[in-house]
Amino acid sequence: MLKVENLKVYYPSAQRLFAPRRFVRAVDGVSFELGRAQTLGLVGESGCGKTTLGRAILGLSPVTEGSIFFEGQNIASLSGSKLRRHRRKIQMIFQDPYGSLDPLMTIEQILGEPLDIHRLYSNRSERREKILSLMDWVGLDPSQAKRYPHEFSGGQRQRIGIARALALSPRLIVCDEPVSALDVAIQAQIMNLLMDIQEREKISYLFISHDLALVQHACHRVAVMYLGRIVEEGSVEEIRSQPLHPYTQALWNAIPTLEKETLSGSLPLSGEIPSALDPPAGCHFHPRCPHVGEQCRRVYPALSEISSGHRVACHLHSPSEKPVPHEKRTANIN
Repeated sequence: MLKVENLKVYYPSAQRLFAPRRFVRAVDGVSFELGRAQTLGLVGESGCGKTTLGRAILGLSPVTEGSIFFEGQNIASLSGSKLRRHRRKIQMIFQDPYGSLDPLMTIEQILGEPLDIHRLYSNRSERREKILSLMDWVGLDPSQAKRYPHEFSGGQRQRIGIARALALSPRLIVCDEPVSALDVAIQAQIMNLLMDIQEREKISYLFISHDLALVQHACHRVAVMYLGRIVEEGSVEEIRSQPLHPYTQALWNAIPTLEKETLSGSLPLSGEIPSALDPPAGCHFHPRCPHVGEQCRRVYPALSEISSGHRVACHLHSPSEKPVPHEKRTANIN
């Protein structure tokens, strides 16, 4: 259904007088595939490029290079009415249920807006019936259609956001941290709703999150991003039982448990994620890696397939020469 090939999204930085132009490499050569009725979890620290990647797929961020094939067509090259037609098939659920809804519009107006933009209903009674059915579908009382967003709780507002995304019967929904602003009990309700919708409608999800504990329960596959690139990808079972990249191992070790057991050979990490404006030479992760070697400082590792469907970009698992460990660093990753 969705195939992303060597996708790059670069933003020009503020240019100083007589200085060469520099670019922020928000997404830097990302490739992956997502099948029908599947959920791919996209995880990593803030600033790694997850949201930019999701916005590029939606056509909300300009693509510098690469392809985005959706149902066989490269939508990265579309514009105008052709892009608008494809946007009906790809929708987004935003992170902030408080800021993503217009406070001056009623729920009926919010849910009716995408129907009006795409001119789906000329009959007003049919349009209203569609809106009320969307509310009922996501667990909202249709009698509250005339209310405004401030009259609803955070969980109810996110249900409104989900209903809005479903209004156009999409094939793919980009879920950008859809439950991070909600408390744990409401998170479970929203996640159960999303999984029920997927089972019923066979919708695919690109699920963006920094929470691996949540991703392992909601997704079929996981792609781990670091500084604009995917460093490991595989099924949830593979990434959970055999994470290979040191960064993936650190993310798993950061999940709080009652009986804390760290992965064998893994260490906590030091420092912050580097700037995408000036990424480190070689492997971008090497300044924080506990297993860094000289090759890591010079050459960026290819994203190689270790087993069927399991890819990792790390010299430790490269089919070619392995780096000699140089030094170990310790600290916590937040």
